Amino acid sequence: MRNKYLQFGLGMIVGGLLCGTTAAAADYLQARPSTQTFYLSGQPVQFEAYAIHGNNFVKLRDIGQAVDFGVTYDGTTNSVYIDPSAHYEQEVTPPAQTTPAPSAAVTEESVQAVLAQLKETYPSGTLYGAPYISSSGGPYRVSEVYCAGWAVKCSDAAFGSLPWRKIERPDWNQIRPGDLVEYTSDETNHVVVVVRKTDECIFVTESGLNNKTRWGGQYFRWWLEEQPEYILFTRYPQ
Repeated sequence: MRNKYLQFGLGMIVGGLLCGTTAAAADYLQARPSTQTFYLSGQPVQFEAYAIHGNNFVKLRDIGQAVDFGVTYDGTTNSVYIDPSAHYEQEVTPPAQTTPAPSAAVTEESVQAVLAQLKETYPSGTLYGAPYISSSGGPYRVSEVYCAGWAVKCSDAAFGSLPWRKIERPDWNQIRPGDLVEYTSDETNHVVVVVRKTDECIFVTESGLNNKTRWGGQYFRWWLEEQPEYILFTRYPQ
């Protein structure tokens, strides 16, 4: 049944594309809100539809949501991907990034406020929009997906264009909210974003190979300090 509806939706899109060349060539053609009613499985559905030269044009995302198939957009390649085997996921609009004013304005409280906003926008299990292309430099300019992409995205949101500092095997009291903690164990290499710290552990946000966010992870001090590599990346002013 999903494939049947998908064929219906794609048929409308293809029809629109075939008519698009004609519409572009004739500047007298105008788009007007469609007056027709759309039905799905006999039930009326609301679409933002426009009539152009006798054809209805409907947004692909609206069809994907109604019929339930995956629609994603990759801004880096200007490509749209349709996945009939996936469920529709609501597009997430990232919060506007602002560059902090002078370094004195960046505090642990201001960083935690930014992280709280990111958690609301990208709750656990949300695709964060990889690849994340950063203009701030930093340690992960090549790998801008997975854990590194999410970590740098959080850092840029909190610190803007402030410079990065690398600290090998940091003292526990050097770790602050918004810092990135990277470790290499016998099994993996991973980087997390510090949300909160206690004397025994850090609570973090992180991402994995699925490019989805996770909040509430916990890493113990004793475990981190035992790893072969243990690095802190911070952007707090000295």
